[in-house]
Amino acid sequence: MSSSGQGAQSPTVNPGAIDLSSATALVTGSSRNLGLAIATRLAAAAARVVVHARTDAEAQNARREIIELVPEAELTTAVFDLADADQIDAAVDELAAAGWSPSILVNNAALLDVESAGFMAQPREAFREVLEVNLFGVHHLSKRAAAAMIDEGRGAIIMISSLAGERAIHGRPAYDVSKSALDGLTRAMAIELAPHGVRVNAIAPGYIHSDRWQHLTDEALERRRANVPWGLPTEAAEIAELVALLASDLVPSMIGSRIIIDGGLAAQQVPRSDVA
Repeated sequence: MSSSGQGAQSPTVNPGAIDLSSATALVTGSSRNLGLAIATRLAAAAARVVVHARTDAEAQNARREIIELVPEAELTTAVFDLADADQIDAAVDELAAAGWSPSILVNNAALLDVESAGFMAQPREAFREVLEVNLFGVHHLSKRAAAAMIDEGRGAIIMISSLAGERAIHGRPAYDVSKSALDGLTRAMAIELAPHGVRVNAIAPGYIHSDRWQHLTDEALERRRANVPWGLPTEAAEIAELVALLASDLVPSMIGSRIIIDGGLAAQQVPRSDVA
């Protein structure tokens, strides 16, 4: 491995390193970007995977993409809006009836609050909309999934949090608050569910390379890279590998943890270019 982040490559995923053949995983927001990478990685580890999206077309497209990469994948789809508790209940009940109750839940889907006008200008309704998905939807879905896991005496719930949970992104108050609250929810769930064999942990990424980077200017891309000691954003495949590890039985006592994966972003006080 290079000692510098410049020009570093994403790690090669070894599908045989982690065996999830006895598990069923539900990954929210798995139609694209990070969620799709996570769903693909879990399928490669032989888990049965529930692909989630807000529309059937998105879910089916993602299903086809996963099968192209993992032809042996066993997949189904679930379509619901995380802001609607009734839709969540209907989807969970339908999965249970079909024998697809998840033993792994990855709470990945989130509203990014990118259209926010900032704290002073953001309407109450817009603030609430983000929390309905990022926090209340996660809370309700996790309760429903955890009930089945408790009955089975095993399970793993993995939250995709963010550095924004402790270091605010300017102009995105609802997102910042939702991720901070999600970290608290992770700890609360972890200590209550651990005695039932259900492990709860969170992963907190910094910059994640996604299709949104295609719309950034060269100047913005260079600034982001310069902000990260590693010199590159975190790849979705790296986070997906962490999810697979947390979903497995390889680290059974990791409970209530918040794992930061950010290329060193959180470890520095200011970027190197700003050091006097």
